[in-house]
Amino acid sequence: MGTAVAHARVLIDIDELASRLSIAKGTLYNWVYLKRIPYIKAGRCLRFDPDEVLASLSHSTTMGLAGKR
Repeated sequence: MGTAVAHARVLIDIDELASRLSIAKGTLYNWVYLKRIPYIKAGRCLRFDPDEVLASLSHSTTMGLAGKR
């Protein structure tokens, strides 16, 4: 009999994501508001799967991520 091992998802907070991407937290909050990156909201806390965020950013263009003025 084989056993299946579930891959545990690693979730990080906005401070860790900002550090990993070397961008401002304000930019991340803006991307969350615009639904440009995937996130999980638990109460008032935002959590991110870094692999999903990187995948979504790789599918976006730089111009598409820039805020409109």
